[in-house]
Amino acid sequence: MAELKIGILYISLHNLLVRKEGLNKIISRKALFIHIGRHYLVPRKLRPVLLKEMCNRKLLEEVNRDTYKILDCEFDLERDANKFYEMIGLF
Repeated sequence: MAELKIGILYISLHNLLVRKEGLNKIISRKALFIHIGRHYLVPRKLRPVLLKEMCNRKLLEEVNRDTYKILDCEFDLERDANKFYEMIGLF
């Protein structure tokens, strides 16, 4: 059984960003905070922490302090749902 090291909520947020903004697109920190606040209700003080974690997990790349690049991810929640079930042993 494979192990999911990124986290399903990070993958979910990443897929949302790819759908709304596009892959390999440069996006402002403010626009990222809007997506995080609107869809995931992350407290305002923890949003920079979330961005740092997404950079550590190679889902985002910090271009400079105010812009980030949306990177490619090996998982797609819409296409790879069966992979997630297999990873946790439900399928």
